[in-house]
Amino acid sequence: MLCLSALLLAAGCLRGGNAPQQTPETSAAESQTATETQTQHTAPADLPEDACGEALTWSLSSGGTLKISGEGDMYDFQTAPWNSERQNIYRIEAESGVTGVGENAFAGCDKAYGVTLPDTLERIGSGAFAGCVKLSSIRIPDGVQTIPERCFESCSALWSVTMPAGLREIGDRAFNLCDHLSDAKLPDGLVKIGDESFAFCERIYSCRIPASLTHLGTNAFVRCTRLSRFTVSDDNPNFAADDRGVLYSKKMTILLAFPYAYGESSYTVADSVREIGEGAFSYCDGLRSVTIPDTVETIGAQAFYNCNNLETVTLPQGLTVIAQELFANSESLRGITLPETLTEIRAGAFEGCKGLEEITIPQSVSVIERDAFGNCADLTVRVEGKSIAVDGWNVYWVDTNATVIWDE
Repeated sequence: MLCLSALLLAAGCLRGGNAPQQTPETSAAESQTATETQTQHTAPADLPEDACGEALTWSLSSGGTLKISGEGDMYDFQTAPWNSERQNIYRIEAESGVTGVGENAFAGCDKAYGVTLPDTLERIGSGAFAGCVKLSSIRIPDGVQTIPERCFESCSALWSVTMPAGLREIGDRAFNLCDHLSDAKLPDGLVKIGDESFAFCERIYSCRIPASLTHLGTNAFVRCTRLSRFTVSDDNPNFAADDRGVLYSKKMTILLAFPYAYGESSYTVADSVREIGEGAFSYCDGLRSVTIPDTVETIGAQAFYNCNNLETVTLPQGLTVIAQELFANSESLRGITLPETLTEIRAGAFEGCKGLEEITIPQSVSVIERDAFGNCADLTVRVEGKSIAVDGWNVYWVDTNATVIWDE
């Protein structure tokens, strides 16, 4: 069970809200700080053979234990100095005194089944353990505040992660494709989870969002095939869940994420909703029909992407834009009526909807982007009020084998 202590919304800004403005002075200062930090962690060109930090060394035992010794932070790497020995590394041990693990440090050590990190650790670099496919469990010391992007990506055997007590942020794709991950109790104090952080983690059954969470990235739990419900702390000011475990913004005006293993074949969006977030229903194969009330004004890109069994969707009157790849690859989609208020159909909106047999495009539509109806060979499109595509319609808007009827 995955208990998420803090799941995301940037303070005062929830997916589609207005982000705080950044002044040029602030931007320049942050850029300078980032450059200085990068320079500080970059390995010198003349790195001694056994060095991996200013005061750190490495050694590999005959039994396959890679040991990091000394004090201080590790350099960031594109290719770590032990890269040629990766197939001989079975355990990784960082001794007390080590304060940082560099970027890509142990990436691709696909024979390593055990990792020991010291309590002195404060930093882990992006991609540090990516592709360690035999790593099954790990304890991250309490001094680490950020699990960065791609940190454990594609660690396919990883099932248990002991999160640090001081954890504040989980980066983009940090646990992406960890398809055995089921035990990762997240501490109170977590404020941010990045895009696709737990994507394709197919053993997560439920997710508890604690009071501290302020930012939830796009598709953070996409294709978590056993995720049956979200629950939210009553004290969380940013998120709420309905009685069926669907995740919303606090005032129930934005539907953020629909649990993949919902358990029923139909769902009616609450009347309070004004927006459906990007990727909200994507990959939900159990759904056959969704009713969206007329209160909804915006539906995000890929909201129904790859919903293989979805047959009918009732779109709201008042909707003006069909977002990019909104229904792409939903091969069973058959029944859908486009509202008369529609003005734009974005790229790939219905691409790959092979079951779609007929659709009418209202006269109000002035923009259709590339492949909006691509790979829909059996489709008949009836175009109201036009005798030819207008300037705002991409020349490749429809499958070349589809039938188009111009109905002036």
